[in-house]
Amino acid sequence: MLARIRRDIIGIPDDETIGSMLKKNGILSSLISLVTVSLALFHIITSYVGQLEAFRHRATHLLVIVFLIYLNSIEKRIKSGEKSRKNTFLIFLDSLFALMAVVSLYYTFTNSTVIPLRAGNPNNLDIIIGGAVLFLTIEAARRHVGLGIVGVATFFLFYVYAGPVFPGFLRHAPFTIGEIINVQYLDLEGIWSSPLGAAASFVIVFLLFAGLLLKTGILDVFMDFSMKLVGKSVGGPAKVAVVSSALVGMVSGTSVGNTLLTGQVSIPIMKKMGYKPHFAAAVEAAASTGGQVMPPIMGSAAFIIAMFLGISYSQVCKAALVPALLWFFSLYVIVHLEAKKLNLKRLTDADFARLPSWNHLLRKSYLAIPMILLIAIMVMGFSEVRAGFWGMVSLLVVAWISSITEGTRFTLRDLCSGLKSGIEMAFSVTTACACAGIIVGCIMQSGLGYTMSMSLVEIAKGNAFILLPLVMLAALVLGTGMMTVGVYIIVSVLLIPAMISMGMHTLASHLFAFYFGIICNVTPPVATAAYAAAGVAETSPWATGITAFKLVIPILAVPYVFISQPALLLDGTLPVVLLTVLTAFAGVFCLDVVMTGYWVRKCSPVERLLFAVAGIALLVPHAIVSLVGAVLLAIGFVMQKSLKVEGSTSDR
Repeated sequence: MLARIRRDIIGIPDDETIGSMLKKNGILSSLISLVTVSLALFHIITSYVGQLEAFRHRATHLLVIVFLIYLNSIEKRIKSGEKSRKNTFLIFLDSLFALMAVVSLYYTFTNSTVIPLRAGNPNNLDIIIGGAVLFLTIEAARRHVGLGIVGVATFFLFYVYAGPVFPGFLRHAPFTIGEIINVQYLDLEGIWSSPLGAAASFVIVFLLFAGLLLKTGILDVFMDFSMKLVGKSVGGPAKVAVVSSALVGMVSGTSVGNTLLTGQVSIPIMKKMGYKPHFAAAVEAAASTGGQVMPPIMGSAAFIIAMFLGISYSQVCKAALVPALLWFFSLYVIVHLEAKKLNLKRLTDADFARLPSWNHLLRKSYLAIPMILLIAIMVMGFSEVRAGFWGMVSLLVVAWISSITEGTRFTLRDLCSGLKSGIEMAFSVTTACACAGIIVGCIMQSGLGYTMSMSLVEIAKGNAFILLPLVMLAALVLGTGMMTVGVYIIVSVLLIPAMISMGMHTLASHLFAFYFGIICNVTPPVATAAYAAAGVAETSPWATGITAFKLVIPILAVPYVFISQPALLLDGTLPVVLLTVLTAFAGVFCLDVVMTGYWVRKCSPVERLLFAVAGIALLVPHAIVSLVGAVLLAIGFVMQKSLKVEGSTSDR
């Protein structure tokens, strides 16, 4: 057993002594592996026996993550082999930050029972340690999330401190550094608030599940299944990107991760079949971004929605299901029509020679059992944390069965590698949630949330047609370079109260912000998923971002539909839900035709206008208007089938 732990967890081969390992791999790599796996095991154990008290549990999660971020930074600098004064200084600085993280964790953990009791009257050591925690977290977020959310968090800290210098309704009473640290560190209203609580409680368990799941080979099964299912159809390569991104999105819940996982296969095939590189990258980016809204493992903001509203995560998943299907339906239709319009060639039998048979894929379908079990446990009413635990247990059982039936081995090293992948995926999520908590604390302390909400209500004067575009634009602007979770939290604190005060559906209002926070991943000038896809396609990031945004334009209508028609979130009677879902799909299809300018053949300007009106009418929450839209859709179809347009191409 000790030999296996040496070999698989720490990374020491059987034929090496500890001394030779230290010389070859270094103590640092071993320490990183040990701490990473230990944190993963901590979360797995507490997900079953019960998590620690909120303050202690969140502090442990955040500060160990921060510690690992700085250790990883030191390791990268050492491995770079650069021998300069600057690199030496940066290694020293990272070492100092890592030591500060350990000291902060020790102080916070050992004093976790008395620190909340000093809320309102922090001592000098509380202020010093609290300031260190804020600095270490913001710097760690800068390295793993980017300047967007870091800039916003820093601005709000300054805003709370220097309130009197701001004009108009932004002005507020000043707060001292001690008062800011009091809210941010000694209470659960700042850095330790609900966003970090979600990351440390729910999100981390699902990330560990995703990390382990990808180690079982289910990603390969998803890709092979997608290729076999739609690969030979019109626009097959692009459809593979859409279908595989939907399937992988059910597991990963991240836009960039999705893009890099599936794009390595789909983008080269699309380029080979005649798609322009920037269009191929844009399709992959848009499809992968939809993974954040695809149940059962959605983006981390979905867990925070559940915490904010005090509802189960399964209720959020249920509400997000139809909007997620609309996302992938829209992209599927667009790539299909685009392939017909350009008359792109299809994949041949030779391209499918390496793929396994349907029988083989069916035999491998048992790999999906952990995901099915995960969903079933949540549907039965158990907590998300408990569902994640039993999902991981079932995953290990499935991996063991696979090792017997397929002749492969799921070793202790594979297990540790999967756990490490889950923890590494948590780096950006955790630091983003912590920064979001800082922002929430500042907004609540300054009173800006109430002031902003009342101002928006006054500007809109009770008109949703004014308020909703303002919320959408705020989300898209804030999302420049910021993760979905940060966008959602800022909008939820500043703007959603105004939506709810005007009588809008509560869950729909939160999903409205969540949806546009997701779209930010393909919104220039900083479209993270589009840039990742552009790197794989070796094309222009700017052209990819613009094209990806064009692809999701029909999807922009979906949040407006479920705000006005909560039945799209499966909230209502069965007839109303069915009618709403049917008209929504028809309306989005019409907008897809408008975007591509093609259906049966190339559309004339008049036909495009007709389909645009039909799409909008079908999405309007009124039976008569929707009926008019359906009639216009039928008229457009008849025109496409019967009338000839000079220069149009027929479907061959």
